[in-house]
Formats: sequence, C-alpha cells, structure tokens
Amino acid sequence: MSSYPPRHCGIGAYAQAQVARLRAAGDVVTVLSPPDGEGDVRVDFTGGTPFREAARIGGDFERIVVHYQPGLYFAPRAPVAKIATASSLLRLVRTRPQTEILVHEADPPLRWRPDYVLLRRAFARATLLFHTNAERVSLERTYRIRTTARIVPHAGAVEARSISRDEARRRLDLPGDEPLFLCAGFLQPDKAYERAVEAWNRAGMPGRMVIVGSIRDATPANLAYRDMLRALVEGVDRLELVEDYVSDEDFDAWIAAADLLILPYRRSWSSGALARAQVLRTPATVADVGGLGEQAGPNDVVVRTGQDLVDAIMRTAAGRSLAHEAAAER
Repeated sequence: MSSYPPRHCGIGAYAQAQVARLRAAGDVVTVLSPPDGEGDVRVDFTGGTPFREAARIGGDFERIVVHYQPGLYFAPRAPVAKIATASSLLRLVRTRPQTEILVHEADPPLRWRPDYVLLRRAFARATLLFHTNAERVSLERTYRIRTTARIVPHAGAVEARSISRDEARRRLDLPGDEPLFLCAGFLQPDKAYERAVEAWNRAGMPGRMVIVGSIRDATPANLAYRDMLRALVEGVDRLELVEDYVSDEDFDAWIAAADLLILPYRRSWSSGALARAQVLRTPATVADVGGLGEQAGPNDVVVRTGQDLVDAIMRTAAGRSLAHEAAAER
C-alpha cells in the first residue's frame, strides 16, 4: 500500500523498486495505490479507505506492507476524517496481524487528539519497519510505546542506474573538470537548501552549485520557499536552480555527476537521495538530524555546524583540483 508512479513521490518510487525486487524473486504482489498511481487496486486514500480495503482483501496475503507517511493518508484540516483514518489503520493491524508498517515519517503526536490516540495503539500493535534505529527510538519516545520493529536499510531498496561521472556530465551537458555541488529533492523549507548556498558562498564559490527539485505539495509555505530560492540564485554565476521533477534516469545522472551531494536539512527521518548517492558512490554531507547521521555511510560526512559544511565544500573542491592537476601531469 503506497503512492505509486506516475505520481511524483519518492515513497512511490521506493515502493515500485520494492515491488520489482519481490516479483523478481518470484513473489506475487498486489499493489494498492491512489487513483493517480498505477496500482493493481486503486482507491481514494483519504478517510481510511485504503486500510479498510486492505483489511477486506488481505486475508489470503502472507504480508501486508503499508508505506506510511502522514500526508499520504491524513487529509489536512479534517478532524473527523483523521479519526476515521487512524481507526481504520488500527482495525487493519488488529484483523490482519501480518500487516507491517514501513514508517517513512511520522508526525509528533498531540496526545489529547483522538486520532493520535488511535494511531498510537496501531503503532504499538503492528510490526514496524524503520530505515534507522534513530527513527525507531524517536517514535517510541514521542508516542510513549515499545514497538515490535525491524531495521530495513534504505539503500537496500534503491535501484539506481549505473553511470560514470564523466558519462553523467555528458548527459547533462556539464563541464567535466569543475567541482559540482548538488542539492536534490522536493523544494520545501525543511530541506534548508539555502544553507548549502550560504556555505558555498563562504567557501569562495568553487565550481558550480546546483539545486535540482520541484514542489510536491503547493502549500503557501512551499511556494514561498521556492520563490526565495529563485531570488537567491538569480544573477549569480555558477549557481543554478533546476526547477523540475526530473526522470529517474536524470536524477541518478545528477547525483552521479556531483562531487558532493549536500543534504543540509532542518528536519528529516531518512533520505532517499542519500540512499541513491550511496548506491552511485557519490559522497554526501548530511545534517545531523533525524536518522541521517545513522544512515550516513563511510564516504559521507555528518555536519553539525555551518562551518562544518563550509569545510566539507572546501575539502571537496581542493580534492578535485588536485585530481585534475595529477591527471594533467599524466
């Protein structure tokens, strides 16, 4: 159960990759998606409808996997619908104990609200899957529960296209010899891409800095954030905002082309972009928020201050310069 392509959604892309792996292994998989996804069963995702449908048809399934992110299921400013949604999820995990909830993100609970009371009971009863142990600890602490949980590494579900840095740069018509610093993902305030731009400025503006992304939900806050980024890059040489939901192939090409992926988030659980970078072997700097620090791999750097990020950019630029000089001498 998830959003699903062609909807522009990282969770949907993750679910599609999971389905492809399961089917390749011989499993029979039924995808339950919203109407704008190409699932085998399509239902409206508000008011608890997908959970009731899964409970209705799921008796013969060995596993029911719910990809959970609040915005997929809970309609904003709809208290009655929120209660119905949480109640339906609780009913699903009670009647179908084979249900697993892969928690991509969960809102902090407001304990006096009935929907969160019901959601807390559902989380406590179900088998929960997390990408990092930090996410599990955070949910248990904020919801005041002990979970039955497993850790599912994020990169294990990523199917990135193998492409070399030189090939990726040719595909994107980028210079082959200058450092490329990249932010990639949906445009929203929690991503804090302006922090990367500030650090790049303080580092002396080496190479090229590119932000690749689009708005997923056209909320006033997200639109204002996009407008701020537009103003930030306007007229600045070698600083670019590529405002587009690029294809999976081009997204992977941008990451493969980069010398450093920068994830300066204010708030996050885990990151699909970081998982893709790890598969493509592109180093990343990640803010020490949510589960990102735990998700970071041996080639990544966890940054805690603005100066940490400036230093990471300067080291990357210096490393590229030395590599270019060595290649020229050969």
